[in-house]
Amino acid sequence: MKLFLLVVFTLFISAKSNFINRECKCKIVSHNLHFPYHSWEISSCKLCGCDDVAMKNCEQACKLMMQAYTTTGCGKVVKDSKVKYTWDASTCTSGMSKEEFSCS
Repeated sequence: MKLFLLVVFTLFISAKSNFINRECKCKIVSHNLHFPYHSWEISSCKLCGCDDVAMKNCEQACKLMMQAYTTTGCGKVVKDSKVKYTWDASTCTSGMSKEEFSCS
């Protein structure tokens, strides 16, 4: 019985509903093909809920990272390329920006 409970608990944690360790991840993608140019793990927290600051502000943090990235030219991306950001705050929230930004 204990082994069964351990297996069920492990499967629950390994599924998308990982409440033990949540992460805020950010990607910069091309505006039309959504090809990833760069990504960051912005923050993480153990045993936190979706109302935790690290998860609640994931989209805003990603937008700020993207603005800094575009200001510095987006690395080796062709100048004046258009990019968007995507964010993923574990099971709390995720999405893609509607705004497009130009690489300097």
